[in-house]
Formats: sequence, C-alpha cells, structure tokens
Amino acid sequence: MHAIVVALLMALSTTASATDWKLDCPAQLSTAQSVAGAVPEGWSAVDRTASAVKDAAPGVAVTAAASPISISVFDGPPSEMADLVPDNPNAKVQRWTLGKQRTRDIYIVCNYADTRLKLARKVPPAVTACTASPRDGAMTGVVCK
Repeated sequence: MHAIVVALLMALSTTASATDWKLDCPAQLSTAQSVAGAVPEGWSAVDRTASAVKDAAPGVAVTAAASPISISVFDGPPSEMADLVPDNPNAKVQRWTLGKQRTRDIYIVCNYADTRLKLARKVPPAVTACTASPRDGAMTGVVCK
C-alpha cells in the first residue's frame, strides 16, 4: 500500500500531464558539416543558414560533438524556412499557439552550436501549443499539449 501511495504522489508531482508531448533535443550531434553516424530515430537532419554558425567548408569538422543551444518551431518542413515567432518572443518561457485546423505539419527543430546542421522532428497532429523553458542557459526542450 505504501508503494502505491508513493507512486501516486510522484505521478501527481510531475509538471507535465500524461497527455503532454514532451521533446528534449538530443544532448549532442557529431558532425563534419554533415551528420556523422546515425541520426536518432524519429529525427531528420536539416542545414542551418551560414550566417547562424561559424564559417566552415562542407566536410570540415568544426567540433566533434555540438550541444543544443535553442529550439525553433516551423510551419511546414524546415527547408521551407517558415520559422514561427513565439506568442511571447521576449519572454524567458516561450509559447507557440498552433492552429487546430492546420493544413501543414509543424516541426520542432533543435539548433546546435558551431554546426550548420540541426535536427527536426514532426509534431503530432493533435498538438495545439508548445512551451519551451531554458535549461542550463539554453532552450533545449519543449512540452506540447
């Protein structure tokens, strides 16, 4: 009985509900201006713009393992560059409200330091809002409802 009460209290103390879709950026991305090794399941690699990173020729490694530095939300494939502005762009905790009757897929994109590559993941169709909070000085995860 005691174990059941402890499990119930632990479940109630979490900030995300069971219906939330939570996403954390993979902790590292090894690149040589192309993905080195396998991309984590469910993710796809996307090129970032040259102005957003250190200059490096394709095939030249800038860093062996890049850390995530920020989250972006895109309306449609990230290659189309329809980066959505948060509802509150200057807030510490950012929120994106997504339409319920949308005709395009929404993607969460993890941006990594010192590389032209980023990782993208399609958001489930039922999601209507996403919130990102900084952890360790960077936006590296979201909770969506």
